[in-house]
Amino acid sequence: MKLLIVCVNYNSYNTLNKYLLSLEKSCSVAKNCFLDVIVADNSTHKEHVYLMGYSHISIRIEEFDNLGYLGAAQAVVNKLSNIKTYDYVAITNVDILMEEQFLSNLSRLQLPSNVAWIAPSIYSLALKLDRNPSVTRRYTKTKLRLLKLTYNKYILGLYEKLYYKRKIKPIGKSPEMNIYAGHGSFILLTKEFFTHYETINYPMFLYGEELYFAELIYKAKLKVRYIPSLIIRDFEHVSTSTLHKDKYYKYNKEAIGFILKEFY
Repeated sequence: MKLLIVCVNYNSYNTLNKYLLSLEKSCSVAKNCFLDVIVADNSTHKEHVYLMGYSHISIRIEEFDNLGYLGAAQAVVNKLSNIKTYDYVAITNVDILMEEQFLSNLSRLQLPSNVAWIAPSIYSLALKLDRNPSVTRRYTKTKLRLLKLTYNKYILGLYEKLYYKRKIKPIGKSPEMNIYAGHGSFILLTKEFFTHYETINYPMFLYGEELYFAELIYKAKLKVRYIPSLIIRDFEHVSTSTLHKDKYYKYNKEAIGFILKEFY
């Protein structure tokens, strides 16, 4: 199994180091696992990343001015001429940890050929719930417009409280299923995705990445598969927690506006 992980770092070097160690450990117990890691470093104050001691994974750093989450990841992916040689390509945050058996379990999967995105269990340590399955069915145009309206300080808090209350389920207990979109902190794309899309071209700075990939996959008549036996631990929002609320609302509204214009 040959896997590429593009992880996006923004002033989060402590969590980055912990994440890289979890990748090393998971790869060390998996058979025939070849893992390349490219750190897309958006940080405003670049620091040295200690890369000695990793014997099972290959790591390199690419530095950027802050291009946003998917902006930095796609800047890496789009210039790789060998992207189709990977069985899987993951785009991830760094405020997560990979479970030790993740890569072993991934290597044993027997997927239908039409699966383009694998959504693992992403267990939120703060909220005590599985972030996946994130969105089980495609949004209607009306629902997306309503979602866009929630991004203001008076409405969003109530919406999220009700949403998570509905969503709480024990990790790994939901059945495997096809869904519309997974959570964006760990987006695991299969080789099939890149047979249809050689490049990723998302123009928004932050947010909406899940809907963008979901719509590309929906358009190509492919599938997103939630697989709860693959487990990621999520510390959440190490970078975006510093984002001012006004910008948070602005970026989300702009992202949903783009999705509506581009796909609906």
